[in-house]
Parts: sequence; structure tokens; C-alpha cells
Amino acid sequence: MEDNSINNIYKDNLKEFMENNFMGLKLNMNKVVEVTKKKSINGGLLKPIRVLGSLGRDTKYSHGSYLDYIEDLRENVLKALKGSSNKYTIIFDELDDKFRNEDIYKSSIISLIKISDKINEICFNEGIDAKIILLLRTDIFYILNDPDLNKVEQDGSIKLDWGNTIKSNSPLFGMVLNKVRKSIPELEAKNDFDLFKTLFPQQINYRSPNEFILGRTYFRPRDIVTYLNLIIEKYPDTRYFGYRGFIELERNYSTYFFKEIRNELYGHISDEKIDTSFLLLKQYKKSEFTYAEIKAYYDSKMSVFKEIDLEESLKYFFDFGVLGNKQFIEEKGKDFYSWAYRENTEVDYDKKFVLHLGLRKELSV
Repeated sequence: MEDNSINNIYKDNLKEFMENNFMGLKLNMNKVVEVTKKKSINGGLLKPIRVLGSLGRDTKYSHGSYLDYIEDLRENVLKALKGSSNKYTIIFDELDDKFRNEDIYKSSIISLIKISDKINEICFNEGIDAKIILLLRTDIFYILNDPDLNKVEQDGSIKLDWGNTIKSNSPLFGMVLNKVRKSIPELEAKNDFDLFKTLFPQQINYRSPNEFILGRTYFRPRDIVTYLNLIIEKYPDTRYFGYRGFIELERNYSTYFFKEIRNELYGHISDEKIDTSFLLLKQYKKSEFTYAEIKAYYDSKMSVFKEIDLEESLKYFFDFGVLGNKQFIEEKGKDFYSWAYRENTEVDYDKKFVLHLGLRKELSV
């Protein structure tokens, strides 16, 4: 309504319709309101509304549900936008909030994806500079079952990729370096290599900074930013990120990381199974183990862990990055690790399991 570049009858229709018919009420309130004859409701711009009772000086009108007007509203909005010189973007975030692996949630998300795709297609075909963007975790998207979603994914989706290898020129560090340049003008001229050495000049527990930091993340911006912010909060005057800050704040970061993973598991399995599965790892107190080893411990404590199925718990933990697989390759003379968040891989019960570094402090392993 505030877009002054739109000057057509459709904008006027929408404005008059909203002012006269709803008078500040939400579209789906379905409330009966008192209006005088002088301020009678005019629903004819889009669709007529229902009238209750006999006509007189004071007449009762009932507002229809937004469903009664949806087609005409959409038509008028699109035609109004066609006359706009501005760009419109609607972003839906936090769609995983209160996620449950249940039909009603999945049906709602599928409907939102499909109607957003349809509206985006209409806007493109009509030359309207508007787009709907949905932000959704891939683990949720891939449990949705609908024949049209594969086309939507191929034609209209972008997967954010922050790399999957531990190196100093990771896109994640590039993001950090760019933020630093924007914040500290005297560092703006430094190239990536020199700036990285300035900010991370020391090894951490005999590991390179990139190896120590990235090994405790899911290769997501918020993981590395959270870790660095914890250090900044404790050492606000620091000019670099030294080993002491990472060591001292590792437990705090691990608590954050644990909560993040627990939230992502929420909805896929019950809260009780999540907590009991983590309790198993915490009480087992080993960062590496074979399936046979943890199975023997699980069987010996069946009264404690009776609520979970071991294979199911290990699979979920692998799929969500709590655990990875480890295998020694003799030809290469070294260990190789498989993580679901870094590559498209499935759990292998014949290989060793290894607990994610970011969780070890929180689980006291």
C-alpha cells in the first residue's frame, strides 16, 4: 500500500477493500462487527460479504474468511505489483521451528513449497520483480514425499555450501576475514593469507587453527561465529584469537553445539530417545568404538537404555553428525573419516565410530 510507484486501479481496489471491509481486523478473524448505515461495508470490489439480520440504521455484517477472498486478492495483488518499479522479496525462515516428523507438518510445508513455486513462476511470466524465498534444512526437505518436489529442487533451489574440507582457505574463514575487514579499516588492505596469520597466529593443542576450529563445527557460519564471539566476550580487547581463548571457551562452545544438534534431532525421534541416546554416549565415555563394543555395553545396561534401539540411535547420530565412521587404509598408511554432513554417505556398522570433536567436552568424553 505504501509503494508510491504503483498507480493503478488494482492498488486502489486493495486499499479501499481493506479499509472498508476489514477496518483493521485480520482477514481470518470472522468477527461480527457493528457498523452504521453511513459506513456500510462495500465488499463488491472483490467479493460480496454476507449480511446478517434486517437492514436498518444499525446493521450487523459478518466478515468472511480470507478463503472467501483469496482468489480475487491474489489477482489484484499481482496486477497491482505489475505496475510497481520496486522489487519485492518475501522470506520464510525458521520453518523447522517445532518440527515434527508428522503428516500435518509435512503436508503444510509441502503446500507452502508448491504454492511459493507457483507464485514465483507467475511473477516471472508476468514480468513482476517479486520472489518468495523459503529457508529450509535439507534433512527436513528430504523427508518430504511429493512427486513435484524433485522438479522444484532441481529448478528452483540453491544449496548453501560452505565447503567440506579442513583448510585455511575455507569459505568459512573467508567470511570471517571479510567481516573483519569491514570492521577494522587498518586491516582492509591485507590479503587473506596475511590476515589469517594475523588473526590466528598460534597452534591450538598442537593443531593448526583451521584444523582445530573447523573440526569442531558442522561447516556452518554460525558455528565458527559463535566460537569466536565467545572468545571476544571474554577477551574484548584481544587483537587476535590465540590458543588460550579456544581452550578456555571450548566447553562453552561444546554446550552450544550440543544444543544445536539436539534441536535438529527434535521431531525426527522422540525427546526421550534423544536424551537416552546421548546418555548412552556420555556414560560409555569413549570417543571411538566399534559396534560390537558399544553393543556389549548397551546390553549390560539394558535397564537404563531400554527405551532405545541401538542401531536406530547410531544411525540417527551418524545422519546428524554426532558420530562419524573411521577406517585405516593400509595402502595410504592413515585413517580416513566419513561424516554425513561433509559427504553423501551412509552409516557403516562394520567400521569404527568416532564422536564429533565439538561434542566431547559437553559429554565429558
